[in-house]
Parts: sequence; C-alpha cells; structure tokens
Amino acid sequence: MLTVPVLHRDDHLLVVDKPAGVLVVAAPGRHGPTVLDLVGNQLGERVQAVHRLDEDTTGALVLARTDAGRAGMEALFRAHAVRREYLALAAAAPSPPAGCIESNLLEDAAGVVRVVARGGQRAVTHYQSLGRRGRCTLLLCRLETGRRNQIRAHLAALGCPLAGDRKYGFRARAGERFGRVMLHSWRLGFRHPLTGGEVDVKVEPAEPELRPD
Repeated sequence: MLTVPVLHRDDHLLVVDKPAGVLVVAAPGRHGPTVLDLVGNQLGERVQAVHRLDEDTTGALVLARTDAGRAGMEALFRAHAVRREYLALAAAAPSPPAGCIESNLLEDAAGVVRVVARGGQRAVTHYQSLGRRGRCTLLLCRLETGRRNQIRAHLAALGCPLAGDRKYGFRARAGERFGRVMLHSWRLGFRHPLTGGEVDVKVEPAEPELRPD
C-alpha cells in the first residue's frame, strides 16, 4: 500500500505530503483508499481532515490527530490565519507577471467553479511568476481564501489554465504530456492552535517543472 510521508507530527496535528491521484476524504461513487485511510493505517490511529487538496494536487496537507486539533485548525482556516503557498505550472504567462486576483466564485451544475459577477463566494489569490518552463510559466500562488478549485478557476479566468487541467481549459500542444494537474502545495505555515508554537513546513515537488530555481 502507498506510503504517505509525514512532514510534521505532534500530539494533535500532522502535516503530510499528499500523493497525486488520491482523494483526501471519501466521495460518492469513488473507490480506493483515501489519504485518511492511508495515514490512519500507517499510524494505527484515526486521523481527521481539516482542509482539502484536489485529487491531483500534491504536497503539504494538515490532518488532525485529536478533536481539539481539528477544531483549532478549522478556526485558523476560517480566520485565514494559515499561510498557504502553491507552485503552479500555467500553460501561458499571466499579464501582469505578478498580481492579485479577487473575484467571486460559484460552482456550476457540472462541478466547474467559475468567476461570476454576482453571488458565489469571495476568493483572493496572490500570484508571482517565477520563470519559464518551456512553453509554460511557473507561478508561486498564495491563497488568502481557500475556495474549492480556487487557483485552477482563477488562473483559467486569466487565460492561463494549469498544465494538465483539461477541466479548466488546458489543451495540450505538440510534445506536451502532463500526467496530472500541475499544482503542488509547497508551504504551510501557522501558529499551532494549542501549543502556540510556529509550524512552517515546506515540501519540494517531485516534478522538475514545478521546482523553483
């Protein structure tokens, strides 16, 4: 069975390196172990989700070992008190090369999250171009809010869908092959809700195209 690396561990919380192609929690009609299943079996204990990463997204993910840890982290996420940085490989270079995307997002009947003029939920993504990767551009994205598919929807609205993200408009060009949506949770930082200590975890992506210089 797949092993999930543990990046941080204390009495209440874990930060793990989520693999691609694995759901964090169970979903209707889906089979196979989740991240919760895999980590729970590794440690021989029940673990709980406090936030989500998309199925294809890799990298730093917080899990709770106790109810107090879960409640404390959920409060931090609601208060936008967790620093979340992602590495994203965009199919085109955004203009301007760095900026802030603020809009309302709404999920449609097909499960696609879109920018809307009215309704939806406020979403804010800060981005910075780090350099070219062939015909793609590597971006550092920092979430101010954490809506479902937020980075994917925001970059698609800029005309810069993520490499491999066909759901949000990516179309492969000659010679391009991406086995997944190229998004990686690179860094998580927060003040521990129970101990008050600083937790700052960074995990490098497996793919060279996603690595900063």
